[in-house]
Amino acid sequence: MEAREQAIARWSKKILARLGEVLPAAPVEADFRRVLDPLLDEFCAEVGVNPLAHAEYTLATGRADAVFNRLVIEYERPGVLKKSPDAATRHAIQQVKDYLEGLAKKERHQIERLAGVVFDGHHLIFVRSINERWTEEPPVEVNFHSLERFLTWLAGLSSGIALTADNLNRDFAMEQLRTQNILRRLYQALGAALASPDGLVARLFEQWRLFFSEAIDYSEAFGGRKLEPLKKWVRKAGFEINSAAEAERFFFVLHTYFALLVKLLAWLALSRHMGVRLGAPSFAGLTSADGATLRRRLQEMESGGIFRAYGILNLLEGDFFAWYLYAWDDTIEDALRAILKRLDEYDPTTLTLLPEETRDLFKKLSSHLTVCCH
Repeated sequence: MEAREQAIARWSKKILARLGEVLPAAPVEADFRRVLDPLLDEFCAEVGVNPLAHAEYTLATGRADAVFNRLVIEYERPGVLKKSPDAATRHAIQQVKDYLEGLAKKERHQIERLAGVVFDGHHLIFVRSINERWTEEPPVEVNFHSLERFLTWLAGLSSGIALTADNLNRDFAMEQLRTQNILRRLYQALGAALASPDGLVARLFEQWRLFFSEAIDYSEAFGGRKLEPLKKWVRKAGFEINSAAEAERFFFVLHTYFALLVKLLAWLALSRHMGVRLGAPSFAGLTSADGATLRRRLQEMESGGIFRAYGILNLLEGDFFAWYLYAWDDTIEDALRAILKRLDEYDPTTLTLLPEETRDLFKKLSSHLTVCCH
């Protein structure tokens, strides 16, 4: 999986560079398509998924420009799509929906296992059917992050990862390289923030220490005879700790990571199940957002604003695990993007199809948080 993510990042840069060469000439749609299709074919071959299955694929509902794997691409002449959708943009979106319905019928696929993208070189529009309702995201500018998401869909997002305890444990347990990289970046950012003992992050950390000390025998949790077993256990996450103070910081970061994961999963499930409500940013939009927008959206989540937009009151009103917002830098942003990119591949409809999974969804992951207490 790491090799695929690296390929997606590399090809996102390559396609972005190629677009920079092609778009100034204002190509017509056919010429634009002839540039992109071979690049996407090469990408598919590298990551081991089906290459271009059909070009100008004829369906009962019309002729789709391209069908890769289970992704329908509707190319438009560069410059046609608008940030605020006009008639031409809405027409392109409707074409994708029609093609997806036609493809589902012709190939006997469940329409939820298909996806569509409208692409004009300047903007991308992502389209899916979720719970028998169309979800069309607002146009996003073509940049490295939006191309990463586009290629992620092409590489298999349309099939969706089932939201189960086993899959979450596989992707987000602390033994996984992705998690270790995220924890390491958060740990480094925390250390830098705590260098200012009077800063807000330091005060939030101290609040956590007080709350945590009420839940466990704090005097014994990180020091004395417990320190050596903790050192051994923390090595599972690729960390070396040598003092009780370092152990405290590690567990604060670990708690932050799992708390953030739960909040993001709640947002993902609401966004996919209920659609994008007025005033409620789409979870999917996070993966292609710029750094400032990403931070602002996460602030809304941590303050509970995202959930209030869905009619859920008092779910979140800010806590000490939002400290990362006050230590924000490129390191924090990179760590969070790694979580978001993987979560964006999940299909939370599993919770409806397999409700028995819901009860123990975090059981395996939460076991990491209780080891230190025993």
